[in-house]
Amino acid sequence: MCIAIAFTHCTEPMDINLNSIDKKVVIYGTITTDTCAQCISITQSADYYDNSTPTPISNATVSISDGQNAYPLTESVNEPGKYYTDSIFHGETGTTYTLTASNVMLDYFTEPQTYSATATIPSLPNDYQTYYVDSIKVEYNSNWEGWEVNCWANEPSDQNDYYMFRVYINDVLYSDSIENLVLSDDKLINGSSTGGATLYFISEPDTLKVGDKVTLDLCILDKDYYLFLVEAQTSIQPQIPLFSGPSANVRTNISNDALGFFGAFAIIKTSYIMRPEDIQKKNDSR
Repeated sequence: MCIAIAFTHCTEPMDINLNSIDKKVVIYGTITTDTCAQCISITQSADYYDNSTPTPISNATVSISDGQNAYPLTESVNEPGKYYTDSIFHGETGTTYTLTASNVMLDYFTEPQTYSATATIPSLPNDYQTYYVDSIKVEYNSNWEGWEVNCWANEPSDQNDYYMFRVYINDVLYSDSIENLVLSDDKLINGSSTGGATLYFISEPDTLKVGDKVTLDLCILDKDYYLFLVEAQTSIQPQIPLFSGPSANVRTNISNDALGFFGAFAIIKTSYIMRPEDIQKKNDSR
């Protein structure tokens, strides 16, 4: 690939050659405390400016182990390259999980390869589902023309926590990309209460209607997965100035020179039902 870049005061164009590179295996997925079919995706990497859908890698043998039991994953018939646990599977806090993907093939491999990674769901108190979050409320902010998801929660002082916040509207994920996740550590709030702090912002004013259910996921991550997400968000932001140095490579915990990440985290869900007065406040501000 060749790009010609010319500026008004340049005497000649500058050619930047962006050569194709060998494809790599990309493995991404998480284990959470939710009881559901948990997903691991296996695809192959693409060139930098390739905007096509990642090519899935099928027919791998994928399993997750907690050190005592191994849980096989099954490739989806309708979604090649995506491998799912049983729908009754859920992770346990304080447990380390090992992902193994074997029989993985790319065109230039001479034989199938095996990849692995480990991830730990942070250890939390037994009452974590009720201790951390008391309630949420969704309020319209007329200055920003959007909806604040405000949360009343407790932050324990005896551990360092790393958080991810995401939102569902009527059980459909609104935070459907890495750039739409909200990430935070507990440096500024360690051991205190949030007192109705805004943890998420829904920017489209007309997204919510009376009776809609807004669910906040407060996810408690380990440090390494938190840093992976921070680095991933940074890597997709525009680089200013244009000729600034390249971003550092996003970390990976997948073995055998693969890309991607295997993460694990606990989830605390809290919901709010939109009331007529919530919508009226928005309408009155216009």
